[in-house]
Amino acid sequence: MKRGIRLLALGFAIAVNGAALMAVNASIVGGAERELALQHVERVVIVAKREDLPANQTVAIQNCPAPRAL
Repeated sequence: MKRGIRLLALGFAIAVNGAALMAVNASIVGGAERELALQHVERVVIVAKREDLPANQTVAIQNCPAPRAL
């Protein structure tokens, strides 16, 4: 009987610790998602006419449909 009570207590302790670990994990993930949502992306744009771009800038021309390219 003594062994059964100890095993029951061990099982209960494992269950409580597992639930606490899941709660902490959910809190960390939620905080990280909120932090990412609040970040503002800063962009640096260099404006040039397409004709002024060197020949190796064809990727920028192909990826930017605007009249001006990066």
